[in-house]
Amino acid sequence: MPERTLVLGGGHLGSFLARCWQLPPELHWKADLDQLDDETLRDLRPDVIVNCAGKTDLAWCESNPLECFRSNVAAPLALYRRIGWVFGRHARYLHLSSGCVWDGPFRRDGTPFHPADPPSPACFYSWTKAAVDALLLQELSTPLLILRPRQLYSPDPVERNSLIKLCRYPRLVDTPNSMTSADTVRRTIETALTASPTAWNRVLAVYDRGIITPLQVGRLLAHAGLRRMPDSLSKLELDSWHKPRRVDVVLYDPFFEALVRPPPVLDEIQRVIGLLDSRGLDRALRS
Repeated sequence: MPERTLVLGGGHLGSFLARCWQLPPELHWKADLDQLDDETLRDLRPDVIVNCAGKTDLAWCESNPLECFRSNVAAPLALYRRIGWVFGRHARYLHLSSGCVWDGPFRRDGTPFHPADPPSPACFYSWTKAAVDALLLQELSTPLLILRPRQLYSPDPVERNSLIKLCRYPRLVDTPNSMTSADTVRRTIETALTASPTAWNRVLAVYDRGIITPLQVGRLLAHAGLRRMPDSLSKLELDSWHKPRRVDVVLYDPFFEALVRPPPVLDEIQRVIGLLDSRGLDRALRS
């Protein structure tokens, strides 16, 4: 990274980015966002802040709505305001949102969701992500870019990795979805930082090009020897017991595709599956 970048969040994506960019420990903030006060920001002197922090477990968010709201809405909004107060327009802020703000897989006309489409959140987690996106876009106190990945995956054997999740279930739905490699998020951020100002102060859908289903991914994992071959599960049956209800979303963003040129989803998933460490996968599945 050519600039002094501060990554917030010690979870799946935050740790992936910090490792890829070989950030020193002080530029990978794993503590609560509320602890990142004005004095600390001045000491760190970041040119770019990438916020990957937040609560993502759907069931936990439903059971802990106040803490979920604080983590996913109040804290990121307060931080963005602090960045504006401390640095003015001399720092850039990238906020990791979610493609789960819609309930699809498609719009009513049968086409993928675009970034400008009104959110249709199906659970409290999705509502918090849609709410903070709207509030941040009303502020614009410093250059802002909101990224909405969908079903994030990487070679890292961690619980929030979508590939790890899809190894856990004996049956999977065969419903169309978008998925996003952590590497695609990394390339999007790096490309945006060298792009013109017109690429900023907007929402980008971030995904690997094309459509895939959880069942197809499960079969790819099985062919790689990382799980047993999954059986098919109907969406109706899944919705009868999975609470909150799991959503399917297919994304399309022509501005993003022209800017980043994302890889085909099938090729990228196969590449990443080839990098998964089976021993690390076993540890993740036992956790």
